[in-house]
Amino acid sequence: MAAERLNIKISTNQYLTTMMMGHGNIKAYLYRFKLITSPPCPCGKNNQTTDHLLYECELLKTQRHSLKTAVSKSGGWPTTKNNLISKHYQSFKRFVNSIPFDNLG
Repeated sequence: MAAERLNIKISTNQYLTTMMMGHGNIKAYLYRFKLITSPPCPCGKNNQTTDHLLYECELLKTQRHSLKTAVSKSGGWPTTKNNLISKHYQSFKRFVNSIPFDNLG
């Protein structure tokens, strides 16, 4: 599996890195370093983590539907981030690039 990951061509940007690593402009990360006073997502459902954005955030329902449709053609949903990167990279990248990170706070 590790050798397989080494062969994946990934062009990253700050948003893809945020979703893969959990470091960036998301409330849970900013709260952890006391840069903001609370971590809840504006959707009101949970704290704004990468998993919340990927799997449950109501504000990303439309974007997630496209990702789920693409993933469901060759597997089930929900799936892991590792699977998204290794098997559904282009769809995952489109999903991530569609997230309005600057307007999620």
